[in-house]
Amino acid sequence: MSNMPAGSGARGSALIIGAGPSGLYLAFQLGLLDIPCSIVDSLPAIGGQCYELYADKPIFDIPGFESIKAIDLAERLWIQAQIAKPSLQLNRTIIQIKADTSGGFLVTSRSTQALSADADDAETQYFQAVFIAAGVGAFATKRLRLEGTQSLEGRYLFYSVLPTIPTFKAKQVLISGGGKRALSIAVQLLQCPQALAPDRIDLLARNGLRPALDQQHEALLDSVQQAAKAGRIRIHKGVITGFELPDQAIKLDAVRISLRDEPRNAERSLQSNLVIVCHGLSPRLEPMLHWDLGMTRGQIPVDTARFESRLPGVFVIGDMASYPGKKKLITCGFHEATLAAYAACDYFFPGKKILLQYTTSSPRLLEKLSRGARPTE
Repeated sequence: MSNMPAGSGARGSALIIGAGPSGLYLAFQLGLLDIPCSIVDSLPAIGGQCYELYADKPIFDIPGFESIKAIDLAERLWIQAQIAKPSLQLNRTIIQIKADTSGGFLVTSRSTQALSADADDAETQYFQAVFIAAGVGAFATKRLRLEGTQSLEGRYLFYSVLPTIPTFKAKQVLISGGGKRALSIAVQLLQCPQALAPDRIDLLARNGLRPALDQQHEALLDSVQQAAKAGRIRIHKGVITGFELPDQAIKLDAVRISLRDEPRNAERSLQSNLVIVCHGLSPRLEPMLHWDLGMTRGQIPVDTARFESRLPGVFVIGDMASYPGKKKLITCGFHEATLAAYAACDYFFPGKKILLQYTTSSPRLLEKLSRGARPTE
């Protein structure tokens, strides 16, 4: 996403916060209206709640589909959104929206991982209008609630990502989690050249490895299981219960784990000096509470003619929008996205009358749609 300084005189672009179904369909509508846009999401993939909460489950109330998997719906919407050629930034969380004196907004974001590791890579960018399609909030990594974790984070303890260190040699790595992210990190470690590979890899999952969601997940699962048979990785069923720090020093020596397959969930020590926790994500609303949008119980009031919040130029669609008769359905989000996109034209094309054009008959739209390209893999 390229920076655009405030007051530059450029028309600017729109920011969509959230790459779920509502946000992706909004990008399509903005593309029809020739409004450039960028999409930011705290998750590592598009799909929003569909990706994080029920990627492999079928949805039965999407028009035109008897049923469609959530992950497939997100992919189809992303392909459709290519008419807008949106830039996409994943693993980033918006922490501040500030109205600019020359119009538009200064929006500050951070990487999702930085939020959990207390790092600071904040970046501020200018947008003409902002659309909040964040569902139940920004997803953040679930952190361990154990004594001593804060002193280890960013050096010996990481969340959901493989740390960028030159070599894992002489490292005893413990990955906690049984889902796709944990398997992906395990496979990355298994693929390290022998001269850089960890001395030992352990995978700890509360209920064992989860069933595959898709072909990629199935391939990861097969790779890890084959490596376990070959003795290259050890798989345990259990949970982390604590850390062992030698002589109270801020250095990880071992991890205490409770194993479910042993009598009475026996607790034992497992030598580890690098821990990667992949316990999924949970929604957070804290940053949005300071945006002065009147949020109440996780929702923001909007005008149903424009889906604009009380802050002009900031629109809200999807589950976070609040108005009389609101229904939290994906199809309602599509309706809200359409009206919000047209309303935003007031900020991008001031004084210009915007006519409704149909994709079945408008020569301009038909030409535009014919140039739409499938996103590169």
